[in-house]
Amino acid sequence: MAVRWRTLSVLMIGCASVLLLLLLNSYMFVSSHAMNGGGGGGRAEPVNPALPLPRRRKMAARAEPPDGVDCEADELDEHEELRCHGVWLAEARADLRRLEQRLAALTKRAGVKSFPRVKFRNYRDRKRILVTGGAGFVGSHLVDRLMLDGYEVIVLDNLYTGRKRNIEQWLGHENFEMAMHDVINQYYAEVDEIYHLASPASPPHYMANPVKTIKTNTIGTINMLGLAKRVGARLLIASTSEVYGDPEVHPQPETYWGHVNPIGPRACYDEAKRVAETLAFAYHKQSNVSVRVARIFNTYGPRMHNNDGRVVSNFILQALQNQTLTIYGSGEQTRSFQYVSDLVEGLVALMESNHTGPVNLGNPVEHTIEEFAHIIQKTVGGTSQVEYLDAVEDDPQKRKPDIRRAEQLLGWQPKVPLSEGIPKTVEYFRHELQRKGHNERNLFDPLVDWSHIPNKLEG
Repeated sequence: MAVRWRTLSVLMIGCASVLLLLLLNSYMFVSSHAMNGGGGGGRAEPVNPALPLPRRRKMAARAEPPDGVDCEADELDEHEELRCHGVWLAEARADLRRLEQRLAALTKRAGVKSFPRVKFRNYRDRKRILVTGGAGFVGSHLVDRLMLDGYEVIVLDNLYTGRKRNIEQWLGHENFEMAMHDVINQYYAEVDEIYHLASPASPPHYMANPVKTIKTNTIGTINMLGLAKRVGARLLIASTSEVYGDPEVHPQPETYWGHVNPIGPRACYDEAKRVAETLAFAYHKQSNVSVRVARIFNTYGPRMHNNDGRVVSNFILQALQNQTLTIYGSGEQTRSFQYVSDLVEGLVALMESNHTGPVNLGNPVEHTIEEFAHIIQKTVGGTSQVEYLDAVEDDPQKRKPDIRRAEQLLGWQPKVPLSEGIPKTVEYFRHELQRKGHNERNLFDPLVDWSHIPNKLEG
């Protein structure tokens, strides 16, 4: 029955499309006559007798006829016909609007999907790109960026922390493919580039299954490096500022080796990422695999997981619900926050660069956690207060990137200030809290952050 209804719906849409085209032709024909002389008061241009006048139609009751002319009369001379064209043109436009609305309703009911407009690339410059963890927070924004730029994208995700609705705007697009797959199992595909982002990245998620976190960042990384080696693809490893641990050097340059507790509660993530970097450079030196390593600092934005336990999402959700903002420790520990679109631009720039060594990608503007809590309070409003709880074990006291390498080699630096990024994130979480059912979608429009890409579209 569903198949029969879908077939019938498609046929109805086809018929409506034909009617729309016919009505458009009539509209264009009437418009040309109106522009040639039908203005109500001006002198009418002579009509070419070789071109038949448009067929007259019964005038709607709401239409106002021109002064002194009965547009429903059986006999009208050429000048009267032209003066009535304005009325017929208004009616044609109204009919066109109604038909467009009907066609849109049929399209929606039949499940026909529209996509954001993407750049056209031919076979010479259209790369095929694999994004592991592409349904996650950062990965989905990277997918948006690559899709809008006209590339073919394959998302590999087991949805452990990712969500399908982060990428549902691309499901069904000819350039897009989604594979439910865990990177600890081998995957085979012909690709030009690999962005390896797969891994739980927030403390509650990676601490919930520390062995899984280690396997994803070691075995999963070996599988992706092996794929890159087999097909000659370039691979970007999404590493983290956590490789610096609780740093004794501030700000942290790429040359700093870090200060990490190898058996602490965060070690499953910190040390696994350090091993992932080691593997990348081992494959590069031994097998000449082209690798890039991005050390990502604190990032925020729409599509963050509601319960990921990070500072930004915690504070925003608590403030939106007028709950107490919880600060662990004194609040004097510092973080630097970059908006997700800045990070994605950095990842793309790094992938396209010729630099192999690790590169910090983060915002060097530093805030204490206490300062950030007050920023969220001011942005959201409400009556939330601040509460101080016991400090978390191995929580870094300082975090600020030295981004001189990114500035010099990539020409990259963050552009989105907190005053612009935080309201976007608050609005996303506000809609998330208002959802009451699956049919109430909270989709973040890719063009909100990537509006500059359609400006460069070629056809």
